[in-house]
Amino acid sequence: MHHIPNILSSFRILLIPFFALFAYRGDMVWAAVVLIVSGLTDLLDGFLARRFDWISNLGKMLDPIADKLTQITVCVFFAFRLGGWFRLFFAFLIFKEIAQLGIGMYLLGKDVKLKSADRSGKITTLLFYASMIAIALFPDLPHYAMYILLAVLCVSGLLTGLHYLSLYRRQPETVEK
Repeated sequence: MHHIPNILSSFRILLIPFFALFAYRGDMVWAAVVLIVSGLTDLLDGFLARRFDWISNLGKMLDPIADKLTQITVCVFFAFRLGGWFRLFFAFLIFKEIAQLGIGMYLLGKDVKLKSADRSGKITTLLFYASMIAIALFPDLPHYAMYILLAVLCVSGLLTGLHYLSLYRRQPETVEK
């Protein structure tokens, strides 16, 4: 039973090509369904890992990789689909995900293991899924509404990133060796 969170994270990685296929074919309802399933399994794997102490070193790597790959894939798709000024928002989100992945790999190489995401990270992830599902399901949303969704998401991501940097710079006890 303790492998269930890792299975769910692996399942999220396996969902990525299905999102890409449905989105590429223009079947945005099914692409949104894949995102909903991905988001729910993300919540479930984190809940199970913490609730039953099914946390593993593999899970500590697999979960953020599944998150980053999913979010980067979704951002790349929507950057190309929406084009124009929307690309700036998605470029920022992609940069943020790649930077977080790079920092995580760097710290992993130094045998520093960060504690799990706090509330701000969970809120940003929830905002990501909600925004992308809304954009997928409602392609006729006025551009200003999409700009607002993406601006809120980018600000949330930036604030969360700054929060984590501040937390880990000022409080070394928040990292585990």
